[in-house]
Amino acid sequence: MAMVRASTVAICVATGLTGCQQSIMTSLSPARRLTADDFSTGPVDRAMPIAPYVPERPRAPRVEIRSLSEAEAKGGVRGIDVAPGEPPKPPPADAAANTPDGADLTASELVLVDAKVGDLNGWPVLARSWLEPMGARLRAEAAGKTPDAWRRFAAEEINKRLITDLRDELFLAEARSTLTAEEKVGLRVFLQRFEQDVERGAYGSRTLAEERLRQTSGMGLVEAKRERERAALIENEVRNKVWDRVQVSSRDLRLEYERNYDKYNPPPNAIFRRIRVRTSETETVEAFRTMLAERPFDEVADDPRNGTPDPEPRRLPDGDLAKADLYGIPALQEAASTLTPGKAAGPIEAGAFTYWLYLDRIESESKSLYDVQLALRDQITGDRREEEARRYLLRLFDRAGISGLDTLTLRLVEIAERWYYTPGAG
Repeated sequence: MAMVRASTVAICVATGLTGCQQSIMTSLSPARRLTADDFSTGPVDRAMPIAPYVPERPRAPRVEIRSLSEAEAKGGVRGIDVAPGEPPKPPPADAAANTPDGADLTASELVLVDAKVGDLNGWPVLARSWLEPMGARLRAEAAGKTPDAWRRFAAEEINKRLITDLRDELFLAEARSTLTAEEKVGLRVFLQRFEQDVERGAYGSRTLAEERLRQTSGMGLVEAKRERERAALIENEVRNKVWDRVQVSSRDLRLEYERNYDKYNPPPNAIFRRIRVRTSETETVEAFRTMLAERPFDEVADDPRNGTPDPEPRRLPDGDLAKADLYGIPALQEAASTLTPGKAAGPIEAGAFTYWLYLDRIESESKSLYDVQLALRDQITGDRREEEARRYLLRLFDRAGISGLDTLTLRLVEIAERWYYTPGAG
């Protein structure tokens, strides 16, 4: 496998970038499951959901990178995409005297059209086609960010995507090299079914299928079929080399539950309702006294004249109401610590107010291992798959002799800054 190298072929030289630190991010996003039984020689996990086909972003085509002579360049260069933008700034008034004969532009007026900034395992990285899907987000993040903050954000996002692209290329190469004869036959059957399904969705018309695919994904049926093949091979590689190596036993679940016992068994809460009115408002005090004798406490507590209508949860660290710190007012603390669920106390005069207090219930949020075992299994499985994927990817990196990712990231950030960052945006 080829090494990642940063050999730049650009129409102009971009400005330098400093103060940008990178960290290679090797986490693996979950892969989709295959949709045909024939592709695998082993049993298919039918419990996994099968996602409908959604065409992926078309990949940049392989291009030949070549050098042009001066005569060829003057005759015009074909095959270059032109993006709209601001026209070059006119040269300073005194620039003519310092301009060499035959030169029409200064270095500051050159516009970067595109550049080959490196390779990912032999696949050329062209700046415009590679950065374009991220362009809107990179431009939006410029709002309110200093240049250094924006560069750090862009470097992290670009590096993350480079790792993902390189991971896919390595997984794809590894999958192709290990396919058995039987699996190759299964893959052909899988792709034939995919093609038939796409045409069937267009009433059996290949022409209509091509048109719909180009409208939704920008690629034809042949390109979509090639991308589906890539996705299938990568998914199969992840399943066989990562997912199938991860097992979670009942003992793993029990140990994880015991390690996080406090998380699943927090202290209970005592839920109080309280009525508070000013003692000087004698008519209101008497009205509440009368209502409490005739109606349930929670209905009376919702009266708009009550100064504390909301339920008041109080944590019981030891599960004992008498030992808990419930209220800062001594009279209320003493009354609250003696209540049992469904009982009330009051009226209680304290300071300028008269209170009534009611213990509605004691809530326990404890969850047994049985209650959380499914969530625990998903959590442990996800963590172990991520760790196994990281180890496997590092082995592929080491085997392929991957290097130069930081240089490639810096070059892409450098170009992205010229295209997408507007100083003072927002």
